[in-house]
Formats: sequence, C-alpha cells, structure tokens
Amino acid sequence: MMRKFAAATALTLFASATPSAHAESFGYNLSLTVATHCTVSHSPVGAGAGNGGEIVLGQIAEYCNAPGGYDVIVSYTPGTLRGAVLAAGEDRVVLNGSGEAVLSHEVGPRKRERMLLAVPGEAGFDTSMLQLRLQAA
Repeated sequence: MMRKFAAATALTLFASATPSAHAESFGYNLSLTVATHCTVSHSPVGAGAGNGGEIVLGQIAEYCNAPGGYDVIVSYTPGTLRGAVLAAGEDRVVLNGSGEAVLSHEVGPRKRERMLLAVPGEAGFDTSMLQLRLQAA
C-alpha cells in the first residue's frame, strides 16, 4: 500500500511540473523619452590680447543632446561689430552689424569646450552686449 501511495505522489508531482499547452509568458516594454537640453556657458579663462590683433574672450562650454544637431548663435548690439570676426575653435563668422549671426553648426549631439576669440572690425570692439546661445536644429 505504501508503494502505491509513493508512486501516486511522485506521478502527481511530475505531472504538475510539466508545462501546460496554455503556458503564458510575460515581458516588459520600456520606453524612455529624453528632453532636448542645450546649454552654453562662458568662462573668462585666458581673456586678454592674443596674436595678430585677436582678443581672447575666454572659453565656452557647449552641451546639446539634440539628435539633429544644433547651431551656436551669437547676439550683439545691432549696428555694432561690423566687419569684426568672431571665432570659436575652427569656426569663424564675419559679423555684419545685424545683431545676430550663426557662429557654427553641429550635425549631432555634442559636448565640447573651445576658446572664443574676436578680431575687431574698423570700429573696434564697439558693443556692450555679446551673448551666445545654442538652438537645436
């Protein structure tokens, strides 16, 4: 009698451990949205006169996670800085006095630091306002 009971118990345990035809599986889909964030900051590190009439304005730090890239835009007092050249690293723009110009364009997200230089135009460095901003493309 004991053997029949042991065999029946073993069969029941074995049967409950086998997968059923209607087994369900579970999973998770995770989706994450990251907000676009672009910042630029300026440090007057090394500001002063450079070579060839350049004025070292300091260092800028750019960060932008926009997948399509971004523009570095400089704003200044309209009617000033005509003919002045503004440079950040290898990027250069000649200012026309409009009050705004695109200094550089990046094709993807980026984080970097580079020196900001100016070569004054005929009127010198004749503005009281110079601002940089990043604009996601």
